Amino acid sequence: MNPLGKVLAAPCDVVFSKDPIQVVEPDLLFVSKEHLSIITEKNIQGVPDLTVEILSPSTESSDRRVKHSLYERFGVPEYWIVDPETETVQLFRLSAGRYPDPLEYGKGDLLESPLFPGLSIPLSEVFPS
Repeated sequence: MNPLGKVLAAPCDVVFSKDPIQVVEPDLLFVSKEHLSIITEKNIQGVPDLTVEILSPSTESSDRRVKHSLYERFGVPEYWIVDPETETVQLFRLSAGRYPDPLEYGKGDLLESPLFPGLSIPLSEVFPS
């Protein structure tokens, strides 16, 4: 575990609600040390601090619409959409209960997030030629 929290990869269900059941499976997620109690042996019971969806033709519609709506509704503070085809990352940060237009990063950019102070991810390493 990182001193900031824990990173988990699929398969790992996130259960937002049991009535009615609202479950998603992000490709990656991060839970800060302040929220580690939501991690159970079987799944995540609550809202992670970050969800990451890596687009594929079969998941793009769900990732961009259904999951986006659920993440916004349940208050996921930050949500990234990684698009290998366009070599971009869209970063959505919750503001007043909504996701405004995302910050968009391309292959030549450094991705930085307030969730991870001091971390810069060179997207040229995420999307190698």
